[in-house]
Amino acid sequence: MSRVSQGLLILLILGLLVGKAQAWKRVLSMDVGPEGSHLYHPMSATWEKGRFYVVDTGNRRLISYDAQGKPLKAVNPGKRLKSPLDLDFGPKGHLWVVERSENALLEIDLATKTIRVHRLYYRGKELFPERIVWRKDKLYVLDRESGGVAFVRLKGKELEVERIWVPEERPFIGFLDFKVKNDGIWALEKTTHRIFYLSWDGREETWRPAEGLVYPVSLEVAGGRIYVLDRYLRKIFVFTLKNPPKMLFSFVGKGWRPGQLYLPRELELTPKGLLVVDEGNGRVEVWTGGL
Repeated sequence: MSRVSQGLLILLILGLLVGKAQAWKRVLSMDVGPEGSHLYHPMSATWEKGRFYVVDTGNRRLISYDAQGKPLKAVNPGKRLKSPLDLDFGPKGHLWVVERSENALLEIDLATKTIRVHRLYYRGKELFPERIVWRKDKLYVLDRESGGVAFVRLKGKELEVERIWVPEERPFIGFLDFKVKNDGIWALEKTTHRIFYLSWDGREETWRPAEGLVYPVSLEVAGGRIYVLDRYLRKIFVFTLKNPPKMLFSFVGKGWRPGQLYLPRELELTPKGLLVVDEGNGRVEVWTGGL
């Protein structure tokens, strides 16, 4: 192939990659509470029944937003929130919050405004919750101590840890993030950039994304793609859902303006698009167009 032909091929490939990246568009940006105060070190966010919910950790509160990103209500139930990390909705519509200062899960009944405190133990050892996901009446908890994902059931009013998934492959450093999907669990390991997959029938796989990541902190899996958020590079990398994953393109970049990232922390797929929590800029944004 001539140098001219090689050059044209490279330009064509770059054009396709840029086109895919440009297909992504920021459609929502949530950065203030109902009274106008700015978010301070938000750590997590989710979507539930037509609303966004944000853990505004630095301000010790939870904030709800409507589907258009308008702030609705800010709360600190029972004044118990001191260092909230994550949240999700569980059985009976109760709100569950990871409260790091107590090393506990707070189960909040919004209707009665009551709070029940849960601490997790497995084989005589206390767990240290970091992230939580409720799915089909089962709670999945990322444990900082073991680095694994705990499978937890609600029996009556108490939580019971059934087991903790720690990959068989060694050495294992511990997970930073995980997502529960219809086919199984996907989890991102610290520092190694490895992604582990556990199918519901117990089969494990190890995925090693292409070179280029520096400090990945969160992942999502959807539409035949893997999305990885890199906190250092301030980018979202998109990979094929084939093992080994091949990088397709990346989008977003470092900055302080809307549509840019400074210290991003979490990705979460919602019906409104790909939700990105940016701790450094005190913003939660939603991107669409590329799914």
